[in-house]
Amino acid sequence: MGHEQERGGRGAGHLLLFPFLAQGHLIPFLNLAKRLESLGQRGGSGQRRLEVTIVSTPRNVANLQRAVPAGSSIGFAELPFSPSDHGLPADAESADAVPLRAFPAFYCATELLRPSFEELVAEVAGRQGRENSARALGVRHRVFLTSGAYASAVTFSIWLRPPTFPRPVGPSDEQALHDFPDVRVRYTEFLNVIVTEDHATNPMLAYLCRMISLHFRHSGGLVINTSEEIEPKGLHLIRKLSGLPTFAVGPLIGGRTRAPSDDARDEDARIIKFLDSKPPASVLYVSFGSQNTIPASQMMELARGLEASGRPFIWAVRPPAEFDGAEAFRAEWLPDGFEDRAAAAGRGVVVRRWAPQVAILAHASTGAFLSHCGWNSVLESLWHGVPVVGWPLIADQVFDARLLEELGVGVEVASGRVFGGLGKGWEHVRDVVEAVLGDGEKARDMRRKAAELKQLARAAVGVGGADDEVKGSSVLAMERLLDSAFG
Repeated sequence: MGHEQERGGRGAGHLLLFPFLAQGHLIPFLNLAKRLESLGQRGGSGQRRLEVTIVSTPRNVANLQRAVPAGSSIGFAELPFSPSDHGLPADAESADAVPLRAFPAFYCATELLRPSFEELVAEVAGRQGRENSARALGVRHRVFLTSGAYASAVTFSIWLRPPTFPRPVGPSDEQALHDFPDVRVRYTEFLNVIVTEDHATNPMLAYLCRMISLHFRHSGGLVINTSEEIEPKGLHLIRKLSGLPTFAVGPLIGGRTRAPSDDARDEDARIIKFLDSKPPASVLYVSFGSQNTIPASQMMELARGLEASGRPFIWAVRPPAEFDGAEAFRAEWLPDGFEDRAAAAGRGVVVRRWAPQVAILAHASTGAFLSHCGWNSVLESLWHGVPVVGWPLIADQVFDARLLEELGVGVEVASGRVFGGLGKGWEHVRDVVEAVLGDGEKARDMRRKAAELKQLARAAVGVGGADDEVKGSSVLAMERLLDSAFG
């Protein structure tokens, strides 16, 4: 993760942060950089000086720089990358700009960044030439997991040692995992993690297994965007699977950014004005993340369910899963007149692609989040005490939804993009939304538990505590991480 340069006192550390090319990774890496920067600025005779550099491709660097406040000491380094050389769209430097069918090519293309990165590491380490590993350069390496501990442990286990389901097999049939006999997965969950049953010849799965095995063998530890209070079981599982020290330093929460423009500012203002007009905890926010979406037929059913619920909503829509995510949204993908009726009644706001998610979740009028259960979205919900209506689509999201239900702050309305999905129609959507936003016992219990987890999440990173001298578990984990990297 970093390279220490001896410069007196406790010394100085240079940390290179190299996220995978996807918004779900870039955002938490930026939040990690900001947290590390704040630690390096606290001063004191025993304080270590930290230099933090985020490494990515040119387009990603430009986007990240916009999210860094003026005067920040966070540095950036660019690696050359030409997506069109790999048959990808010219702007496909992040997974959210890559069509689903092109994901295997994109993943393989990212591996070709390695030589340029090794040259950068050698330069920072003050060595000539290029070596094959950070260890060979005297540089210490840590893996930063941007997914949760529980979901990471379960999905990694499925990828590395897929369970064998007997034939014939039904969608709800379960099988225990080889690594965790007490964890059972349904057949549809397994399929949405593996994507195809032919895992022996799946190039995507081969890539993922190669990366996991490489990191487990050569890394000095796992840094995880979670806390001991949120995921004690998950942290136990990932330690068992990896055999590595773990550092639970989260939640790492920060604002999401988009290119500034008058249209974007007007859209954000419209959303906040809508929220300001609604009672506390009454609005449902709907978003499937920066690169996820649902099929057109299920989008239609979701819209009908939202309308039938009568509850106010904000929905950030993307083109359905069958279409290229880069194309413009078509009105035909929603029920005829849906947007006009919602706007005329003051009941709903439909926005294209992007919404100011953190600002929405922080608003007192937001009562629940219908989410794909990506880990960044999960943490942002917990941080703001907002219950979740889960609609996980693929991979770790399936087990993030399971975690939220176990914590008492989530209820699943549908599951699966590749297999499964919304099987009960718009009436089910209506009923689940009412159960979470209504005045019943389940809704009250979810709101109470969400408020408790909000306090635990903030205490872990030292926010909002009564005693500033008491360090939260994640603060202590960050100190242990830096001691291990530079001690």
